[in-house]
Amino acid sequence: MSNARMNIRWQRKVACLIMAAVGITVSADAQLSLKRQKYDSIAARYSGEHAIYTEVTERIEFEDYQGDGLYAKATTSVEELFISDKSLNKFHEAEPNTAIYIPEGNDYKRYTKTYHPLTRNAITYTTSTDMYALGFLPGFYFSQSLPVVSATLEVIAPKNMKMGFMVTGGDTSVIKRSVTEKYGNIIYRFTAENVPAQKPYSNVPSDKYYRPHVIPYVISFRPTGAKKDSVMSGSVEADHKYEFGYIKGRNLEHDEYLENKAKELTKSAYSQREKVQRIYDWVQNNFHYRIDPDNPNWGVVPHQADTVCKRMFGDCKDMSSVFNAMLDQVGVKAYYVVIGTNDKPYAHNQIQNGHLYDHMIAAVKLDGEWVFLDGTTHVMPMGYNRSDLQGKEANILVSENESKIVTIPTMPASQNVETDNTTINLDNDKITGTIYAHYSGYGAWDLGEYLEARQREYEKDKIVQKLLSRGNNKFVVRNYSVNQPKSGRKDASIDARFTLDGYVQTVKRDHYVNMNVLRTMEKSRVNEPERNVAFYLQPDYKRTVKQTVTLNVPKGYHVSYIPKSAKGGNEKLWTYSITYKYDAKARTITLTKEYVVNVLKIDPDQFAEHNKLVDELNKQYKETVVLTGK
Repeated sequence: MSNARMNIRWQRKVACLIMAAVGITVSADAQLSLKRQKYDSIAARYSGEHAIYTEVTERIEFEDYQGDGLYAKATTSVEELFISDKSLNKFHEAEPNTAIYIPEGNDYKRYTKTYHPLTRNAITYTTSTDMYALGFLPGFYFSQSLPVVSATLEVIAPKNMKMGFMVTGGDTSVIKRSVTEKYGNIIYRFTAENVPAQKPYSNVPSDKYYRPHVIPYVISFRPTGAKKDSVMSGSVEADHKYEFGYIKGRNLEHDEYLENKAKELTKSAYSQREKVQRIYDWVQNNFHYRIDPDNPNWGVVPHQADTVCKRMFGDCKDMSSVFNAMLDQVGVKAYYVVIGTNDKPYAHNQIQNGHLYDHMIAAVKLDGEWVFLDGTTHVMPMGYNRSDLQGKEANILVSENESKIVTIPTMPASQNVETDNTTINLDNDKITGTIYAHYSGYGAWDLGEYLEARQREYEKDKIVQKLLSRGNNKFVVRNYSVNQPKSGRKDASIDARFTLDGYVQTVKRDHYVNMNVLRTMEKSRVNEPERNVAFYLQPDYKRTVKQTVTLNVPKGYHVSYIPKSAKGGNEKLWTYSITYKYDAKARTITLTKEYVVNVLKIDPDQFAEHNKLVDELNKQYKETVVLTGK
């Protein structure tokens, strides 16, 4: 399968896009008339490239699929031209859905399903057809990893179907749109020509933020014999009804096990909040996240709660089903919630269909406030939300006729605090020492999730080694212990001993020690002059970082130089302060640093200011303490 086809498929919503794959074909007849002149001309225009896509097309039509109702048939075709010898190792054997054309004379000779080495100016032509539910039409991406000569999305819809389209991502001015009518159908075409290769950007949740693409969706259609239209999307209300259809009828039958377990867990609970807390803790501590690929509806339909409880595993929808069913047994009303993670850059005022969502949680209202319950986390305390949901719109499915859009709050930097206290001792050219690191908020919960997912000790060792890493690549954690309570805010702490070889530089009797063993924000500079998409910081939450490094001055040494303190930053972005202090009596030098990161991302108009701060900080990181002695 060609890279373009793989890229296109990868972009599609996994949660129930592909209803069934149908026959894969190669349009041989249409390709038999390939002429060298056309492709030689294209190769000449793109002589600086190794390979290009001459055509990337997707054609969507609507038809009754196996008598099961109306579905969308999407046929995708990709034609690739291999211009230079460096591109030829990509194909060694034709795949079942690929035809290879080798230049011969003024024409091309076609090969399929047989081994044939590619030659310069060879062409591969790949096509496949998939079936999609009407609520999950595939998005089409005009930019690819290689330049695209011509990209086309064609949607052929019957007159009794009303379509909507969202054009988004990067520079959409390259996309041209036309609408025509033919044989009782409305034909929507979106085209782009000479699209440059898409440069992948780092530090962005997904390429949906910068790759120009079109998302088609069905607003309404009139089924055969119906007297009125069936409305699917185009408004929050229509989208709500469509989404509610996937949960309607869940958990209506009484289940004795669920009832007994819910009542057992909440026995003597004195408030609604405590009931929710106990059931939340039980699901969090006992269920394993796992999808059920054998279920054709696993992407959108939650299992019945009793089924999930019997096998003690499920996906996000299954956990939500359990929350809803068990809370209902103890008199607490819970609701299903559909939401998109930060992988989805869309909002309800842009589009109203399944492309908005890739996650499901539950919600309850306690003391007048919405509290969201996410069974996919094993450490996060109740009342908090995953970091990749911050700022996202939650669609609470209150009833068949009512929904409520609530924005997930963003946790302030003051609630995500990382404190790191390091002591260091000189041992010739290396340093040894101890670390006490304490994490609250997302830092603690992320650590807990990472360790929970690893069963083998060496895997946990790698996580701690990476988390505590400092100085240089010769840093080694010698031993450590992790403490994380199972209740409350679930803060985490690590005690460790370490060695760091080759860190002290010596010139005659002077010993140079850079106490900046930790260098927060050091590598966050935006070095892409043409970048027009926001730079998302890692980790993906606002935070406060407090660090102290205490250097024990060895006997026989005196302090020759201590760097000056520094302070800087921008309150709208992030700030830093650096302070050195020498205690002659205790014979210690203490470096104290504090950072407050007040944003999740740096917008393009903030790049210059952000880079200026990073450069200032990195200059400070080069400062060293000088000890003169033996």
